[in-house]
Amino acid sequence: MVIWGVWNGQRSGLFRPALAGALLLGLAVPVQADIYRWVDDNGTVHYSSTPQPETSQRERRIYDSEGRMREILPAPMSAEERAQAAAEREQAERNLEATQRARQDRVAREHQLRRAYTSLEEIEELRERRERSIGGNVLRSEAQERTLLRERERIRRQLDGANENSSLADRYRAELDELDARIARERQYRRGQRERLSAIHERLDLDRRDFKQLVLNGRVND
Repeated sequence: MVIWGVWNGQRSGLFRPALAGALLLGLAVPVQADIYRWVDDNGTVHYSSTPQPETSQRERRIYDSEGRMREILPAPMSAEERAQAAAEREQAERNLEATQRARQDRVAREHQLRRAYTSLEEIEELRERRERSIGGNVLRSEAQERTLLRERERIRRQLDGANENSSLADRYRAELDELDARIARERQYRRGQRERLSAIHERLDLDRRDFKQLVLNGRVND
């Protein structure tokens, strides 16, 4: 028996009389049986009590015995769509982990700042102490280099007045080499001190910025 009824609201009235006729003829029709509707790849609409064939890539609509749509099952994803969905899930998980790590780092950073400082003024006081200490080291090194340069000049004059091939001239040359090495060490020391001071400024600038954002919640203006 061909039933020309569909469940789209246009000819749904034909389904119930046909179903009643089938019951009168003794056909066993489950009262609560699901009816599946799908459109195949050629555009043909199908109704069946069994699910849509797995080869179809269309969505499925499940109806009850009264012709009411119960559920829409989306079309299965293609291999490319499944791969893309998996990649998106992995990226979402990585983003979540990164967010959690950032939150933990933020809390740890706030605790570190609270232990180290009580105010922005304390950060600036520490900066000034470091500047005075390192600045003093640089000044002492410069004074030491001036002393070494004067000694070097004195020995150079003595070498100029000595016999070039004498043991005394050899001693003067050795002393000059030692003085040159000491002068080079003083200059290297000052470069290291200036680099250290630059690193301290950078760290304290970062501490000041984070203290304002994390501890003071940005309430203080420069």
